[in-house]
Amino acid sequence: MASAAPAAIKLQLDANLLEVTWQDGHVSRYAGSYLRKICPCAACVGHAPGEREPPSWKQVEGVRVTHVAAVGSYALKLTLSDAHASGIYSYDFLRRSCPSERPDVDDTGLPTLEL
Repeated sequence: MASAAPAAIKLQLDANLLEVTWQDGHVSRYAGSYLRKICPCAACVGHAPGEREPPSWKQVEGVRVTHVAAVGSYALKLTLSDAHASGIYSYDFLRRSCPSERPDVDDTGLPTLEL
């Protein structure tokens, strides 16, 4: 079952953050480099689980979100500063990938360990 569309989506260009407020009031904040790191597109992860190694933190360090657009009522398409624009981030995927649910990153998705 698909997640409900977010209540609000805000791109903070100066802070390099995509902020999503969900229908239940939870707020997720995603740094541009985190979104690039978790990109679900076939170019990044392949067509089957484990087919391709996702980019390393070093490879995505400094990547910024430059544009966000809705894809129907189920996802966002991001354009990133490294010219990557093929990732479609479903609302379910974004909610499951919320940095606040992960112990290896801070509340915006930046790694807590040294790169």
